[in-house]
Amino acid sequence: MSFSSIDDNPQSAGVASRAPPREVRGKRTRGTSSLVFDLPEKLPNLGFEDGFLYWVCDFEKPGTLSLGINREGGGIRIIGHGGSWELRYKPLLRASGMEHYVLEAKVKCNFVDRRFTFSGAGSAFASINVMALDEDLNPIRVRFSRWTFGDPGEPFLREDLGIWSCGNISFCGSLGWRHLYSFFKPPRGTKYLSLSVRGGGRGEVYIKGLRLSRRIPNGVRLNVRPTPFKSVPQALLYKRIPLGDYAGKFLRIGDLNGDGRPEFVFAQNERIGPGDIYKHITCITAVDLEGNILWQRGRPDLRNYEVTSDLPVGVMDLNGDGKDEVICCMNFEILVLDGITGEIVRRKPTPKSREGGGYCEGPETLFERITGDCIVFCNLRGQGEGRDFILKDRYNNLWAYTADLDELWSYSGKLIHSPLVYDFDGDGRDEVFTGDALLDDSGRVLWTIDLYDHCDSAVVYEHRGMLILALAHQNGGFYFLDALRGEVLKEHHLGHAQVLSLGRFDPSVNERLICAQTYWGGLNQFLFDLDGNLIHASFEKVFGWVPVNWIGDGTELLASPRGLYDCYGNLLIEFPDSYTRSKWGAKVFVWDVGNDPRDEVLVWDEYYLTIYTQAERAKGEVYRPKRRLYNQTFYGNGNFVSL
Repeated sequence: MSFSSIDDNPQSAGVASRAPPREVRGKRTRGTSSLVFDLPEKLPNLGFEDGFLYWVCDFEKPGTLSLGINREGGGIRIIGHGGSWELRYKPLLRASGMEHYVLEAKVKCNFVDRRFTFSGAGSAFASINVMALDEDLNPIRVRFSRWTFGDPGEPFLREDLGIWSCGNISFCGSLGWRHLYSFFKPPRGTKYLSLSVRGGGRGEVYIKGLRLSRRIPNGVRLNVRPTPFKSVPQALLYKRIPLGDYAGKFLRIGDLNGDGRPEFVFAQNERIGPGDIYKHITCITAVDLEGNILWQRGRPDLRNYEVTSDLPVGVMDLNGDGKDEVICCMNFEILVLDGITGEIVRRKPTPKSREGGGYCEGPETLFERITGDCIVFCNLRGQGEGRDFILKDRYNNLWAYTADLDELWSYSGKLIHSPLVYDFDGDGRDEVFTGDALLDDSGRVLWTIDLYDHCDSAVVYEHRGMLILALAHQNGGFYFLDALRGEVLKEHHLGHAQVLSLGRFDPSVNERLICAQTYWGGLNQFLFDLDGNLIHASFEKVFGWVPVNWIGDGTELLASPRGLYDCYGNLLIEFPDSYTRSKWGAKVFVWDVGNDPRDEVLVWDEYYLTIYTQAERAKGEVYRPKRRLYNQTFYGNGNFVSL
């Protein structure tokens, strides 16, 4: 992007030239003319108390930006007429990766447009950014030489997670005055922090009281704590199944033949277009617990093992005969396959492509019909679970169908990766949270919300007489909403919000907790209580994202390829004879294989599917969480809600 620049002068951007209001004691640092301060409290005019002093503005197009001082309420006013802009704070703060910071501000905004793209082109938003710099003033990237812990939640592992970005506060839509904050620990190698405010689109933004401080928010505990678990069953290698050339990182589980034992459905895929939105399934293979191939559709090829998102495959008993069918999209058709034979029971063309809002990667209209992104089973007509389902493209459109492949309705918006289905109003039919709206069972919009970026994961729960919807909204943050009204109750800007899971993770706490992870730009793991308060933070690591009913007493652990962690990062159980040599990393899921009804842990790569179980038999009454594991997804989501 090409920028024009206002004169690089502390009195620029419409502020009359005058002497600084107070003495400024900063030092010049090597390679830059910026002042460097040792204490964040000494940063001059960070909160715009003196207008734009020590700030400089860049903009994309002349005539598309107007800056002013908000003389009535304090702070500044930014009016955008389209195009991108940035306000850069010229002083730097000396910092290190051993410190914790809180960035906070009061903001108000009213954007005309409702648009977001990953590239930023045309996006309507504002963001208060913190950048971590090394000794040479280069932005620090988050890198790992190898993974030795946890599971990042994403369907793939990366050794380079991009430029660190966990301190940013981003917002969009229409907001009254709101106090926003971020809490972060700079990455290793940090020598300086740089701050800026940037944005784009048409609308007004007001900012005041911008403040950075070295501190930990009240009520938040840090890093590893002693485990609250007194006794945890050891793990036993239950079964290791060699996989063939049909193996896929995408796996679905169900009872295909009605014998009470799980079967495994692997799907392979390949990209057939640019970006991450055009993938189609090349092969589907059903395998039993002994590793026998039950049936196969397509041509297997291990080169198509890897996947970077969900695929349109689901396993569910659609007709109530006690045997699961497989529903999928292949070659631009929706197929219902007999679970025992793999033969086609019903088929119908996938929906015709449409632009929708053109969010994230833009309109998904390369092909006449959609390839499909994921399938979510639901109960829209009151006929029971699995009699209806949602099919979507990657980011923009979804369609509701019956099990007979009759289309019920459709919706266009900024979509969550895997729609959350739940009976919000207690009428015996599911509502659908799409990522930016709540729809009733008929597809009618009950409320909409405009948050920055897009939603990765969501859970819903009742607490203190209120139904609460918790969201992991990628670079927007973690949000807690009144689920029936769509109003934000609390929000936390902690990085690239990726996954949410709900369960009783701490037996010393007499309620469930929400475990949350960030991914791109910084790996962190957090705990929230049900009121939406941040109570624990672990920086630079995650410890698994799949809740495991391992003990059977109502508490849950977190599964990773290596073993089982508690929510504070303590490795309680290390899996015996753990094995994976995949360059893409192993994946993890849970299922009640032994019917006792505790969870077994499944770990697989392109070579083996390994199942771990408890070394001790269950005694007495065993807890069985209420889940919708048939809506398994790479992104956590409400299917893991434990009630």
